[in-house]
Amino acid sequence: MDKRLRWLNNLLCFEVAARHQSYSKAAEELAISQAAVSQKMRQLEDCLNVRLFTRQARNMALTAQGKVLLASCQQGFSDIVEGLNQVQEAPVEGALTVSSTQAFCALWLVPRLIDFYTAQSHININVLGSNRVEDLNDGKIDVAIRFSTSSTHLHKPSLVVEQIGDNPVFPVCAPSVAARLSAKHPKDLLSARLFSLAHENRVNWETWFESAHVNIHQTSLNKTEVTSSDLALSAVLAGHGVMLASDIMVGEYLKSGQLLVPVDFPHPVSWKAHLVYLKNSPKHKRIKVFCDWLKAQMPFER
Repeated sequence: MDKRLRWLNNLLCFEVAARHQSYSKAAEELAISQAAVSQKMRQLEDCLNVRLFTRQARNMALTAQGKVLLASCQQGFSDIVEGLNQVQEAPVEGALTVSSTQAFCALWLVPRLIDFYTAQSHININVLGSNRVEDLNDGKIDVAIRFSTSSTHLHKPSLVVEQIGDNPVFPVCAPSVAARLSAKHPKDLLSARLFSLAHENRVNWETWFESAHVNIHQTSLNKTEVTSSDLALSAVLAGHGVMLASDIMVGEYLKSGQLLVPVDFPHPVSWKAHLVYLKNSPKHKRIKVFCDWLKAQMPFER
């Protein structure tokens, strides 16, 4: 046996630190102290007689040798986990933890879980609503349902990322607001109270008006920013203004007539829906049942 394999625990610590490019985040994931992570990395570098990290501001950047070792560690650990899963595969029965945005969990997923339990009573779903992009590698989350304007940043070697929909975005409001605005052109919404997600740089009112050739440079928008779509929806349902929303969020309200599209002009950027889960999860049978149900339930076209 290669004597360097005695440092397997240090190699595991290295993979986590390299993935995060942070000793403190590695310490958090491994539930050890930052000093312990630093010591393990010094021991590994001394053993190999190479530098694996260089400090860049607050991050620990990988050297060329560190990048080579990270790729090999991730492939090796992936093969080990795949072998473990083959001999310790979880049954279909059991629990799954599913994560998505607070708005999607509250407005779409949780109200429909009763249908899932009716069809699959042997699988229990725990729901984590979070506006953070949670790390699936720590084992606390089995499936993530993520919405973004691109899938590029979601792809990682350890993950399966499946795009399952492309949802167009339209302005929506209560019938009373639509009647008051009598909007026939996008510029007619300039007088309305506009609700939008804070820190959203692409799917926002500015780009919507720009795509409609409405000059807003000399105009101060009556805009209220919120941290979650469900907060905007509460205000819009109460007749307080207009929001940009996709059918996946407000489709039922449009069908019931509680919301209307005042101007049938789509936003130039759509929300793409993705299923994300670990490639080597031992719960893959359970995950497949849930994902198949989800894909059959979700509307992707307006």
